[in-house]
Amino acid sequence: MTVAFSEKMTVNVDKLNEDIRLFPQVHPITPEMHITYKGVSRLVMLDRYSFKDTEKLTLSVGDFVVLTVKEDPKFPARGLGFIVELDWENKKAHVLVEEEYRHVLEGEEAKTGVVVRSLDVIEKPLEIFYEQIAKRNATGLAAVEKTEEKRKEWFEKFYEQLVSLNFVPAGRVLYGAGSGTEVTYFNCYVMPFVKDSREGISEHRKQVMEIMSRGGGVGTNGSTLRPRNTLARGVNGKSSGSVSWLDDIAKLTHLVEQGGSRRGAQMIMLADWHPDIIEFIISKMQNPRILRYLLENTEDEGIQKAAREKLKFTPLTEQERAMYQGIVNYKNIPGYGGFSEKIIKDAEEKLRTGGTYSVHNPDFLTGANISVCLTKEFMQAVENDEEYELRFPDVETYSEEEMRIYNEKWHEVGDVREWEKMGYRVRVYRKIRARELWKLINICATYSAEPGIFFIDNANDMTNARAYGQKVVATNPCGE
Repeated sequence: MTVAFSEKMTVNVDKLNEDIRLFPQVHPITPEMHITYKGVSRLVMLDRYSFKDTEKLTLSVGDFVVLTVKEDPKFPARGLGFIVELDWENKKAHVLVEEEYRHVLEGEEAKTGVVVRSLDVIEKPLEIFYEQIAKRNATGLAAVEKTEEKRKEWFEKFYEQLVSLNFVPAGRVLYGAGSGTEVTYFNCYVMPFVKDSREGISEHRKQVMEIMSRGGGVGTNGSTLRPRNTLARGVNGKSSGSVSWLDDIAKLTHLVEQGGSRRGAQMIMLADWHPDIIEFIISKMQNPRILRYLLENTEDEGIQKAAREKLKFTPLTEQERAMYQGIVNYKNIPGYGGFSEKIIKDAEEKLRTGGTYSVHNPDFLTGANISVCLTKEFMQAVENDEEYELRFPDVETYSEEEMRIYNEKWHEVGDVREWEKMGYRVRVYRKIRARELWKLINICATYSAEPGIFFIDNANDMTNARAYGQKVVATNPCGE
C-alpha cells in the first residue's frame, strides 16, 4: 500500500507501519484513514503535532521527512520531502523536496529540487494522517480511567469527537497526549509577580525555562523589579533596571525549542506607573527614522534620552564620503551614470546627515511580545491632560525591618497603589505629561506593532479570580 502526495513521491505505508511497530504510542495506518490536509495546515500538522522518530532509528532511503529547506538564524523555512540518499558517516542526507517548498531554494538546488542537509534538521514523522494523531490523543486522554472497559469506552468517545473535528484540542494536547513524553497539555501560562532579588529573578527564569521546554508559552509582569540605577544595598551597587532583567528572561525564547520548528512565546508586561516604562517602550523600537522623529517632536526629556540611547549613528569614513559624492556627481548627467534616482537620493541623504542611522541592541527583547499595563488613573490623566507620576517603593530609604517586609510582601502585591495604601513609603521618580506617554505608546505601536496595551484594572474588575482571592497579573502570549 502506498499513499501518493504528488506524481513523483509516495509514502510506502507498509514499510511505515513496520517502523511504527517500534513505537507503542503510535497507531498504525489503516485503509479508512484519509485526513492529511493541504498547504500550511499539512506542514504544521506534520512538523508540530505528528509523533516522530527523533532518534532516527528507522530512517532509511525513501522515507517521507520534515526538514529545514532553507537555513535562517531567526526564520528557517521548513518543508517536506523524501530521502533519496543517506550518508550516515557525515550525518547528512540528500532529500528530494516537494515542489511547493522549492521556491526558497537557489542555484542547483532550485533546478533539481534535491538538497543536502544535516540529519539534525531532518525529522521522520510516523503519523502522516490526522486520524493517527486523534487515536494517540484519545488513548492518552482515556488512560486515566481505572478499568480497561472504561478506558475503551472513553477512547471511543474521545476519538469520535476528535476525528469528526467536533473538537480540536490545543496544540500542546495534539503534540503531547498519548505520546509518553513529559510535556505540558497547557498552551499558555502566566507567572506570578517576580520577586525583586537575584534569587527571585533566577527562580522565575528557571520556572519559565521549565515551562517553555515542555511546550508552554509564558506571560510575565516585570513591574515588581526595581528601576534602573536604584540602590541595591546588599551588594553596594545599583540595579541595572527592570528592562535589562526582562530582556534576559525574553532570551529564553531563542534558546528553547519545543518540538519540530515550534518556538516558544512570551508576553512581557510593565505597568504604566513604573519608572522604567519609557525605556521599556522604546527598547524594542527597530526603526531609526521613528527614533529621530521622537527626538525632534517630543517635549519630554526622558523620552528624548531613551530615544537617543537607542539610536546609533555611524559617521561616514572618508572613503565612503568620496564614494557617495561620486554618485551624487552624476545627478545632472543624462542617464545618471547608470545609477537609479533612488540610489542618488540615498547618497545625498547620507552626505547630508554625515553617516548612517541604526539602532543599538537590535535583538533586545525580541524573544517576547511586550505590552503596557494601563491603569484607570493613567487613562484619566490622559483624558484630562494631566501629569502622571512614575513611582516605585522607596527601597533606598527603607530600614532593615522595612526591607524585610518588602522582600516578603512586595512581589505578592505588585501594585504601587496598593503598596502605598498599606502604609509603605513610595518614591515618585518623576512626573510626565500623561499624553506624552500615551503618544509614545501609540507611535511605537503604529510603527513597530508594539507595545500592546492591557487594561489591567478593567481585567481585575471583571475577572472571576477575585472570588478566589486572586487577581490578574498579566496575560499569556495569546492575550487570554
